[in-house]
Amino acid sequence: MRGRGVVIVIVVLLAGCGGLPGVGTDAGTASTPTGAGTQTTDAPQVPSTGDRWTVTVVEVVDGDTMDIEYANGTRETVRLLGVDAPEPYAEVSPGEFDGVPDTEAGRTWLRGWGENASTFAQRRLAGETVRIVTDERADRRGYYGRLLVYVVVDGEVFGEQLLEDGYARLYETEFQLYDRFAAAESRAQAADRGVWGFASAPS
Repeated sequence: MRGRGVVIVIVVLLAGCGGLPGVGTDAGTASTPTGAGTQTTDAPQVPSTGDRWTVTVVEVVDGDTMDIEYANGTRETVRLLGVDAPEPYAEVSPGEFDGVPDTEAGRTWLRGWGENASTFAQRRLAGETVRIVTDERADRRGYYGRLLVYVVVDGEVFGEQLLEDGYARLYETEFQLYDRFAAAESRAQAADRGVWGFASAPS
């Protein structure tokens, strides 16, 4: 009887262990936006609350705005939450970017970095399958009615990448990743990276 009890315990333990990979596999598949090249889930990266969808980026409008397509074929324009990239062709506001003077040189500098941000977004996102996530602490839509979202690609939050590399500034509004985004912007500013490098750029 004792031997039979040991066998039963072993069988139960093996069955329990066998179920664990299934849980891990499902989580990894659901949270890997591109389906390849990364095992990083988006759970630690973005708020666990809020709506999320897997979508395709059909067009990059500029550094912080994209047109996306849902699985049902519906298309929508989305705006990155918490960041503001310079406008590449429209009017720019040097006063919003510390260290950039309100001169023609400063405005030219910002437009140039607006183009750089657009190019970076184009290379990184155009045609890609990504995860978009809303933030319950933030407004649902922006001034122009665009859905405000985090875009997660290859397990990374794209807006945070823009800040880290100096392609954009932090947008002063309430959202759950504010402190993390602010830290990314501070690192870029300290390194004179991207748009923050006007003073150290060759004249």
